[in-house]
Amino acid sequence: MKRAMSMSVVGILLALCLFFAGCLPNNPSLPSSASDWTVMVFMNGDNDLAQDAWQDFNSMEMVGSTDRVNIVVQMDTPRLGTYRYLVTQDTSTNEITSPVLESLGNVDMGNYNALIDFVRFCVERYPAKQYALILWNHGGGFRGKDISFDFSSGNAITIPQLGYALSQIRNLIGKKVDLLGMDACLMAMVEVAYEVRDYADLLVASEEYVPGEGWDYVAFLSSLVMTPSLRPEQLARVIVDTYVDSYTTIEVTQSVVDLEALTPLVQSIDALSQAVLADTLTPPRLYLEVGDRALYFGDYDFVDLGDLARLWQSWPTIRSPLVKERTTQVANALAQAVVYERNNAGKTLGGLSIYFPYQHYDSRYDALAFASSTSWDDMLKHLFRYR
Repeated sequence: MKRAMSMSVVGILLALCLFFAGCLPNNPSLPSSASDWTVMVFMNGDNDLAQDAWQDFNSMEMVGSTDRVNIVVQMDTPRLGTYRYLVTQDTSTNEITSPVLESLGNVDMGNYNALIDFVRFCVERYPAKQYALILWNHGGGFRGKDISFDFSSGNAITIPQLGYALSQIRNLIGKKVDLLGMDACLMAMVEVAYEVRDYADLLVASEEYVPGEGWDYVAFLSSLVMTPSLRPEQLARVIVDTYVDSYTTIEVTQSVVDLEALTPLVQSIDALSQAVLADTLTPPRLYLEVGDRALYFGDYDFVDLGDLARLWQSWPTIRSPLVKERTTQVANALAQAVVYERNNAGKTLGGLSIYFPYQHYDSRYDALAFASSTSWDDMLKHLFRYR
């Protein structure tokens, strides 16, 4: 999950500045026509990331909205409750001056209905030709409670709930979300991407942990405001570049996934799973032992799919010709689905991780659409009989 930063005196002062500088709704005038972009940031700071939430919000204010780019934030923090803002430009680094659009009281940001309602508000008030939706908070990949951890309620949005919420959001917008971003840890997983494949065009997320300060909002929003005609893939690449370039001492990764290309990838993974299940030439334990060598991210159970396929393809004692063929197909499909990947550690990554448990299989995995649509879960259960 996002590496937490405990609430400091600076964070408290920023919170007080926000409360006194912008807490009264003043309903700025609505745009007369659709803008080029509306960037919707669902910022759950009701947890140990509250200080980082204030800092990132302040970074957004260094850029601010324009007549062609709307930046709308719903932010929840401990004690102060939940507010909706239109982010406007200021040069202050120690106070928030953006107008409050709505004061919502105590909202459970770990409830997927809160996400749906936020997007409904944005679409009604700030229509645009293109929409970016950013989920800002802790992320856990696949872990039952998967993203948007609300410490007040103890809830988080699960991956199946996220898929449902985005299905409703697609209906609200009348089309897929142009860019779905997850400023949260460990969310660049095949399983996550598959759950949302029908509801967004592009996914921007990280295989690795994400530092508490997250994305470089000044840099990528500046690029968008300067060139509001950016296409979704161009904006996605800017997000990746500015994020990776902003860290020099912490290892980070970021990927852009073309969700339209996810179905062929998942079909190739399913075919690989069936080939492993049918392999009578290779001891099942060997697949586990070789798989455990694959690059992993923060969680031992999440391995880079590209590295796993490469290891299985090249390992001399994995003898099935069909498995070798299917791993090549997975690698090729992965290269089509991940249109851009960068990391600052010089690693060769596929850009998407996959669940490959280190010690035991988690039965909650069965609830995912990916598990229902493929034999990957059956393969894992089969292999783990030999652990």
